[in-house]
Amino acid sequence: MLESLRDSAVNHLKEALELMQKNQNEEALKALEKAEEAARHEKTNDIFLYVQTLKGHLMQAVGAYEEALNIHSLALKIAEELISTDPDNELYQSILQMNLDEIITLGNILYNTGRFLQAKNCYELHLQISQYLLATDPENVSYQSDVAMTLNNLGALLKNMGRIEEAKQRYENSLEIYENLLATDPENVSYQSYVGTTLNNLGALLSDMGRIEEAKQRYENSLEIYENLLATDPENVSYQSYVGTTLNNLGALLSDMGRIEEAKQRYENALEIYENLLATDLENVSYQSYVGTTLNNLGSLLSDMGRIEEAKQRYENALEMRQNLLEHDPENVSYQSYVGTTLNNLGNLLWNMGRIGEAKQRYEKALEIYSEPMQYLTIGRKSHSIMKLIELNTEQAKSETNSHRQIKYLEEAYQLCKKNQEFFSKYGLKHEKKLVMEAGLSAYVDYVIKDIREEKDSEKRAEGYEKAIKAIEKLGKIEDDEEIEKTAYSTVCYLEGRKLVNEALGSEQPDLELIKQATNQFKDAKETYKKTNVCYCIYIGLLKILENVELFEEENGSKAKEIINQVIEILPENIDPGIKGAFEEIAKIFDEKDIKSRKKHLEEFDGKIRAIEYKALENLFGRVQKKLKDYIEEPFSPNLFYNNWKLRITFDAEKIKDKLTVKTANTIIFNRALSKEEIKDNEIEIDFLERRYIPSGEDRIIFETPTQKPVIRDIDYSETISKNKKARIFLHDCFNGVCTAGDLKVAVVQLRYDVYGEDYAVKVLESEAYKRKVMAILEAVKEEADIIVFPEFSIPFDYLEDIQNYANETGIIVFAGTHYVTEENLEKYEKLFASDFGEEDFRKNICPVVIPNSNIIHSEKMFGAKEERDLFFHKGMKQGKLNHIFKLRDNLNLGVLICFEYLNDELRHRLISACDIILVPQTNPKPSRFYGVAKNDLNSPLCAGNKAFLMANGVFRIGKTKKDVEKWLSGLENEIEGGSSGVLLTLDKDSYKMQDEGIISHVKYQKEQFILLATINTQFSASRDVQAGHEPIKTSFIHIFEEKEIRLIKSENITRENTEEFLALIGDINFCKDRKEIKTLIEKNSSLIEKYSPLMHENIKNLNNLDFEDIKEKCRCILIPAS
Repeated sequence: MLESLRDSAVNHLKEALELMQKNQNEEALKALEKAEEAARHEKTNDIFLYVQTLKGHLMQAVGAYEEALNIHSLALKIAEELISTDPDNELYQSILQMNLDEIITLGNILYNTGRFLQAKNCYELHLQISQYLLATDPENVSYQSDVAMTLNNLGALLKNMGRIEEAKQRYENSLEIYENLLATDPENVSYQSYVGTTLNNLGALLSDMGRIEEAKQRYENSLEIYENLLATDPENVSYQSYVGTTLNNLGALLSDMGRIEEAKQRYENALEIYENLLATDLENVSYQSYVGTTLNNLGSLLSDMGRIEEAKQRYENALEMRQNLLEHDPENVSYQSYVGTTLNNLGNLLWNMGRIGEAKQRYEKALEIYSEPMQYLTIGRKSHSIMKLIELNTEQAKSETNSHRQIKYLEEAYQLCKKNQEFFSKYGLKHEKKLVMEAGLSAYVDYVIKDIREEKDSEKRAEGYEKAIKAIEKLGKIEDDEEIEKTAYSTVCYLEGRKLVNEALGSEQPDLELIKQATNQFKDAKETYKKTNVCYCIYIGLLKILENVELFEEENGSKAKEIINQVIEILPENIDPGIKGAFEEIAKIFDEKDIKSRKKHLEEFDGKIRAIEYKALENLFGRVQKKLKDYIEEPFSPNLFYNNWKLRITFDAEKIKDKLTVKTANTIIFNRALSKEEIKDNEIEIDFLERRYIPSGEDRIIFETPTQKPVIRDIDYSETISKNKKARIFLHDCFNGVCTAGDLKVAVVQLRYDVYGEDYAVKVLESEAYKRKVMAILEAVKEEADIIVFPEFSIPFDYLEDIQNYANETGIIVFAGTHYVTEENLEKYEKLFASDFGEEDFRKNICPVVIPNSNIIHSEKMFGAKEERDLFFHKGMKQGKLNHIFKLRDNLNLGVLICFEYLNDELRHRLISACDIILVPQTNPKPSRFYGVAKNDLNSPLCAGNKAFLMANGVFRIGKTKKDVEKWLSGLENEIEGGSSGVLLTLDKDSYKMQDEGIISHVKYQKEQFILLATINTQFSASRDVQAGHEPIKTSFIHIFEEKEIRLIKSENITRENTEEFLALIGDINFCKDRKEIKTLIEKNSSLIEKYSPLMHENIKNLNNLDFEDIKEKCRCILIPAS
């Protein structure tokens, strides 16, 4: 039977291969599924693996890329497991390599078609396996080459995703491997080519980062390698292509450097190579793409040189080439991006040539080509096209004299804004979304007003206003953005005012009360939209005139004329001259001496008012169109790169005039002229820590020069910390007077608890007794601590409200352990926490920091323990993205790292640089490694200043499920792990040898509960004369005993009577009143104490020359009753 199943699997496999050769993919898939079923039943690993490999290949061939990736991933996992048990099995090794090759091929397909996230998954999986193979055979050059190739591919991918620093790291790692390989075999042309390719890619990246000279050096080194290769093999099309690519990149760089003629020469040389290659292989899409790119670049260069017709010709040739590519592969995001870029460039050129209609067609055509879901390459292109179209329509409306065509252009601009709001929201383009929203409201208002003005019937005009008001109110409610809501509200107020004016002037006699109401609406509107101030001034003036209209009947019109002149004087200086002229014409009425003629002019009074009304409307929201134009034509276009407390800013330094000021909302972080080096490099770097600035949240970075308009960029301070983990580190100022003097009092809690897994979350076993213990600990230190820190996992969410009340009452900050965010508590976070929580936060392990009279601030664990990781179908801890530093006073910052976060050098070093004290809550079975790292950081300091590391570890048991843990409650076996909480800190040379005394190791293998009270002298100087009596730290214990736990202790040398005696002893110690009594009691019961608390016994061995308070401190304890 078994033999027949294997034969069946083999036969179906052969059938599938034959069908695949005939491109009969559906039938082949069915045959493979039958082979898979037979192989699974017969448990033939070799056939099953081979089937998976073919199945993945087949899915890839039919475009089912996601499914192909899943299949290959499964095959790789199985192959890895089999090789680990049978490392010499050549078949398994062969199948592993086949799947690796398929994965990288799939990644390349996905990358080339713009499916970047899927491609990234492929590359990272390939890298993971390749690095594993290399670790098993470090000298294997094939494995080295595989790792380098994948790093290079990942670098290219991350660059296109905008993750510049990560891309740079990948390229540099790849280059290092390739250069090492080349050093061992200098004549190897493959290694030479790999080095050349990576140098070229790194050059392109450095160019994007604004590091121009470094980029130029990489390009020139790359070009030298390629040209040498080509000289040895002139017919090699790969070498020709490499030379062309590098020339093209070098041309772009030289263009940016202003070396125009050199750039033109490089582009033309590249174009000649590409066109020759294409002539030999007309169907080669890579060659077509290269030609299109170089033509586009050359077009841009010629445009900058003022050679407009030549530029137009190059753009049109590039467009034809790129459109042909897109027609054959419409979903290819790269091709969409290429076509969009050239259409936008051609649109800009035609606009500058005054051929507005043609320019508009190009922008509109660009919008048609992008398909959802959008990818990184096309998001920016589409945004640019939308903004250019809006700007073009508003410019046309501004210059158009025919009101009907004006209305048409304004309506088009509004519809563009309305239609694309979802696009800007979906892809997080906040700045662009706001600009477009404002432009849309502006265009809509102008459209409504001009349309209404064409309507003669006042009632229909009123209906038009009402319809517009409702539409904008609805839009303001939909958009979840405070700035947009303000803009919408302002617009509604303005239109309400316009509607009231319309009604007021619709009657035979203007209604003064309605004009008063209108001016109030304009007043509200101008609070947000200062341009509305024009309307406010106009109608305040008109109101004053109309209120004194009886003066118009007087024979001497001097009083009326005086009132009008007063109105003219209050008009803003930048008001439309036509408005001022309309008021002056009213004043001229009173120059007419003849009363009869004056009455005739008075009949024209209503027309004069309506002229003012119309003038008030023209370009009322011109500010918005200007902002759009400013966005597209900013003076020096800064780009922000934030990492490790440094803000790097790249820009066109030649365009910066005089001194540059860079500031956040409240802090100037740069304020001087640029150095020669900064101008040369087109970048500055601002070290936040040097300026004593730590961001407290998202910022707006403002760039100012004396003679240019400011440029603003939003920044969220997201940065990469170790292996693509994105995170933000913010400062929270506690504002509660903690530690205003030199000493900081910290209570480090080591308590016992049990944790288990449930619904993908780690939870502490909670009970009424456990809560009593936690609250008793808090009560015990309320007069003796500024800060309390509990171990990881030790405080459940439900305790936080009580802990907040405790903090409010005592003024103590509590680092309340950690807990996983779960859906059962999600709605409760809003009441307690400063941050919002949603389903995206499920399974995050967070440390709540309970601050007196404040909402809870939290930090999120970024690096989980092995028990918290994702594994196969199990979902582990979700990576955190937020860490908070807590400012206790000037020059005293406190950081928190949750357990294994502490071992991540990148994150730890960031906090060491910014903090004086670091707390490490942990549930850690082996804390010795943590202390080793801390000692190294203290002995080889990263930066100046005293540092202290406080480790708060639990003594715990870990169960897979809640039932596992509950089984242990009947006794205390040896499953308990952890302990060794303690403190290490900067000491002077004489105290250094006592460093380990701050680590509270367990005595006689017994892991106990206690509170370590540490009073840290924050003004201690290790270099100061220690004879002056400066004390770096003082510590003491509060031992924690639980009645229930003591009664469960089972040992040959412990009797029930011993237990009762020890429980009584704890009470007796606490009630002792003098030195003799307590010393006698302790010495008499020394052996009894040792049985239950070796740690206390160690602490009380020598009581000589200690006073009553000293002795009592050494045996201080709290007893948690059983009920």
